[in-house]
Amino acid sequence: MAPFNTNQVKYIQAVAGRQQHTSLCAINQNGLIKSNDYGGLWTQPHTFDTTDPLLLATFFLHEKAHGWDARGVHNNDILESTDFTQLNTTDLGFGDNLGELRALDVPCIGETGGNAGDQDRPDDEWVPSTVRATPDGFLKSFNMKLRLTLPSNVPVAHPDFNDISGISDRTGPPVYNATDYENFWRGSLADDKKAKAIQAALDIFGPSHPMHTPHYEFRLIMFRNRLPTYRNSGSSNSLDAIRNGVSLLNPGYDLFMGQTGRPRGPIGYRTSVNLDKDLDPTGSPAPYYSGKRWSGDAADFVDGNIPQAGGDAGHGHSNGAELFPDGEAILTHRDLMTMPLNKNDYVVMRDVRFFLGQSQGKSHYEDVFDFDFNDMINTADTDLLSSDTLSDKNYRWQCVILGTSNGKDPVHLNYEIRGTTCVQSG
Repeated sequence: MAPFNTNQVKYIQAVAGRQQHTSLCAINQNGLIKSNDYGGLWTQPHTFDTTDPLLLATFFLHEKAHGWDARGVHNNDILESTDFTQLNTTDLGFGDNLGELRALDVPCIGETGGNAGDQDRPDDEWVPSTVRATPDGFLKSFNMKLRLTLPSNVPVAHPDFNDISGISDRTGPPVYNATDYENFWRGSLADDKKAKAIQAALDIFGPSHPMHTPHYEFRLIMFRNRLPTYRNSGSSNSLDAIRNGVSLLNPGYDLFMGQTGRPRGPIGYRTSVNLDKDLDPTGSPAPYYSGKRWSGDAADFVDGNIPQAGGDAGHGHSNGAELFPDGEAILTHRDLMTMPLNKNDYVVMRDVRFFLGQSQGKSHYEDVFDFDFNDMINTADTDLLSSDTLSDKNYRWQCVILGTSNGKDPVHLNYEIRGTTCVQSG
């Protein structure tokens, strides 16, 4: 027998005298993101070229999922509890963590108490709009609006020394070098003639620049794992549930698709079953994570752990930290703005590029995200994901924001997040 749909459930509840109570919880978050401000070593990218300013930040719709570390990807025939002692959260390598919105936290009157706590059938007038009337009901939707703006006081960095070295005639006095150039910007260059020569070169460089202003370019990706992900708490992830299809993939290794067809991410890449057979002397058919992995004991990133025979170094390297495929150097900003995503393992809700700045005639970017869940819930916990009646899809959406000025200029970005969660119960 097919389960009741939403309208049928409403009719049954109406006949039974049950009223539908609507809970609306508001969520808001504001802040400033800065390039090369990754929040800590564990969130710093390890496969990106960060010599130029790079903006990289992430936030989660509800909570961080837990992924697999560099020991392997589904490479065990029998999963045991010891396999999950070093699981990493998926914000590793994804830059500044803007936080968890906890969009699916809606308190229930049964756990919060109040005047309606002792009633068998609480009426709407006794239940606030910020809580649920009863444990059972429907997780209806979550609607979010995201607004990104350029701050008015973004500092403008100096051009690279090589950009102006050809403009100025440095064959005769005063002869200045890269060190003099850096001291000029620090205000510590004592030689007045050199300072005037550098300033003259900068005056020429400014008008000759094709846009006169930094070219701010951004990419926003809203995605989730295609399969349900592992929760480090709660009873919803027993070993039986994991064996039945809970994903342990970590997008830190495989969100993007590299030039050679291997999944890649901010801290490493994932080997290919067909392309990297020579990397595993045991002949295991499962792929492995290569690059870096977070070590909870050492509180640091350590080398990857791809099994190799003594005479099989794999692409000329002897440890997992440098096992990048031939033909793929470290990822540049241009790569990040154009690389396709790994849609085999991840559901992508939004992948959009946009440009901000005076030369683009645009000061802000806005986007609206509508998550229409319409799923039954039955839990008295505030966390709706603790319900065992939810469908088997993944509710842990993650948003990544990338930004570059395509030069030496830093990138700052204001973000404003507004959201509303709708739940029906009672």
